[in-house]
Amino acid sequence: MEPGMVLDCRWKLKDAAKVFLVYIILMFVGMPVMVRAMKIFFGFHVLNDIGPRNLILFLSLFINVLICSYVLYIVCIEYRQPVTALGLSGVNLSENIRYGIKRYAITLPLILLAGFVINLISSYYGRTPEMQDVVQWVLEEKSIFILVSLIFFGIVIAPVMEEIMFRGFLQTALKNSVCGRYAIAITASLFAAVHMDIFAFLQIFILGMLLGYLYEKTQTLVASTVVHILHNSLTLVFLLYFKYFMKGKIPVF
Repeated sequence: MEPGMVLDCRWKLKDAAKVFLVYIILMFVGMPVMVRAMKIFFGFHVLNDIGPRNLILFLSLFINVLICSYVLYIVCIEYRQPVTALGLSGVNLSENIRYGIKRYAITLPLILLAGFVINLISSYYGRTPEMQDVVQWVLEEKSIFILVSLIFFGIVIAPVMEEIMFRGFLQTALKNSVCGRYAIAITASLFAAVHMDIFAFLQIFILGMLLGYLYEKTQTLVASTVVHILHNSLTLVFLLYFKYFMKGKIPVF
């Protein structure tokens, strides 16, 4: 794809809304139901041996794969389009990666500043920001196997699948109904909202705006996915440092 060309998107906003609704239902309603069903089917003692966190990781992976498969079905089967319509293309690969990393380096201080400001405001009103579940999980987990599985999911699986769903599918569909900047902003808002953390919302929103901008600018998912992986990797390195060297006490950014 040559620079300046626009991705051909035939799927509609209603398709994106349908996928997003299924994702929300599966993650926040379906997962507890599946956990309960598995406990009944396999027995409580078996699931206790597996561990609740292992089970959550497995179900999260299953749901993400299911949603991405649904997206690919809509794009490739229902609308008979190639995967490149989602931005899954290696065109200008090295150039897009460099561009994404440079933009991330510029944006990262803003993300950290947003966290610092939210922390100051929270402290002023006597509120202590709660740690995200995944942060607490990393800090508390003692099993190396579960920790490695969590890290792999966080820095490989989640970024790739989230970029396909949010940027490749949702943002592209939104762009057919509203202008590009509004499509980026709406997608970033939904991206931040599904992380279910009001204190981290602004930081995740800023990251989402950057990822959406990179996708819009390059017309491929390469830059946004690499930056998403880089951001999650730096976050996990930061958490692991404080887990093993600072006894789990982390500053709030």
